Amino acid sequence: MQLHQLEYFVAVADALSFTAGARNLHVVQSAVSAAVRQLERELGAELFVRYGRRIRLTPEGEALLPHARSILAQTEAARDAVDSVRNVVRGTVVLGTLTHVGPIDTVSVLSRLSEQHPGVVVKLRQTTAGTRSSLESIRSGVLDLAIVASPAESVPGIALRPLHAEPIVFICPTDHQLAGATQVRLEDLADEKFIDFPEGWGNRMVVEAAFAAVGAERTVQTEVVGFEMAVRLVARGFGVAFVAASALTSGDDGVWAIPTQLEWRMQLARSSARPPTQAEAAVVRAFEEAASQGAGVGLKRHEKR
Repeated sequence: MQLHQLEYFVAVADALSFTAGARNLHVVQSAVSAAVRQLERELGAELFVRYGRRIRLTPEGEALLPHARSILAQTEAARDAVDSVRNVVRGTVVLGTLTHVGPIDTVSVLSRLSEQHPGVVVKLRQTTAGTRSSLESIRSGVLDLAIVASPAESVPGIALRPLHAEPIVFICPTDHQLAGATQVRLEDLADEKFIDFPEGWGNRMVVEAAFAAVGAERTVQTEVVGFEMAVRLVARGFGVAFVAASALTSGDDGVWAIPTQLEWRMQLARSSARPPTQAEAAVVRAFEEAASQGAGVGLKRHEKR
């Protein structure tokens, strides 16, 4: 059993595709397929069920996956131990991120990181499934780090590092009955049609918890995965929404924003089951430095027109 066989197997298992797994590794698909077939022969078991272009893990594959991740992690730790003696920081970090991360400029952070540590490769994966999915991917080892919108101070199996916090605001169309108001009670919003993120997204978890705390219910009519789309839909009269204050710009003329006591928190998550690699620690430091230099987010309120 070779390390590269396990690496290829994990890549294919994560992508559930030989083509995508090979692409993520920057290796030709034929090499990945051959390595996995050889691994299957050595183990005497099929690791994937193949039907057409689609695949899924067999029970044997599911049993192997956590052990394969562990072996690769231990190999990385051994490499780190040697590199630390030589003051070398290198390695690959799979980083999950969201569609909106407030004032954090991810591209600039990664650019500075590349200049400081050219041996660190960051594979960026933008989620369309939200914070809950990212945390599960951290636990399973699919992601090494993830920027999440988690309202929690602690999560089992996860180490969280705060990056940024800002107000969540309630927005409605400028011809809405609440336009012009400076405050709003959750209990008074039961009949509104809400535009929100899918379940499992951090900002929705905050809002749901707030409504539950006051014993109020609401109807989510439309689900989106971007604050910009939510703001545009509100401006066109499709409903009301709660969004991060930084999602509003001076050009959002069709909405009225009302401050709330709710907070949107960006945090950097990693597994607490193992110490971070030197490459992961470098990425964490880069984002924490950027967050500490970030400016505060002001609330932009829009005049009724």
